[in-house]
Amino acid sequence: MARRKPPQMTDPTATDIPGAEPAERYKTLTELLIDEYVRRLSQPGPDGMCCRGFIADWLYFERPMIDRFIGVEFNVQFEGPPLRIDGDEYPLGGFIERQIQWTRIIPEEAFELRERLREAVDQTVREWMHGRDFDFVPAIFEKPFADRAAADAEAERQIRAFARPLPDFGEGL
Repeated sequence: MARRKPPQMTDPTATDIPGAEPAERYKTLTELLIDEYVRRLSQPGPDGMCCRGFIADWLYFERPMIDRFIGVEFNVQFEGPPLRIDGDEYPLGGFIERQIQWTRIIPEEAFELRERLREAVDQTVREWMHGRDFDFVPAIFEKPFADRAAADAEAERQIRAFARPLPDFGEGL
């Protein structure tokens, strides 16, 4: 029986996506954006609260989070930086949270669960999109709203039009 060649290990900071930026250019871009990251995290009000809340779990773990899937009952987080082998990304581990309890998952479990969750996301979006007409445009960095306040007000109007109102329990509560 022929001996199988071990998988090729690659630098976790290098990209294997054709046409992607080299690691050094990415590092420079990140350094340029640090002030913007800090500005957004420092904002008062709802925008700042959302930015800070989105990365709050990064403060509790030594490894950086590379992916998160939030369900109704479970919150699953995957740790990085991922190890790239033969074009696949392997998380270094992860956590499953249920209410206020956590369990750690090992790299093999994390890889398997992350792949299954990613497939579930793709399948759910495909099913949801079926029969709807969307225009996909190139993903470029741009400010999508000429007037953010007006866009937020319009989004709130749309939400109030479809969201179920809370039942009126009277003044006794």
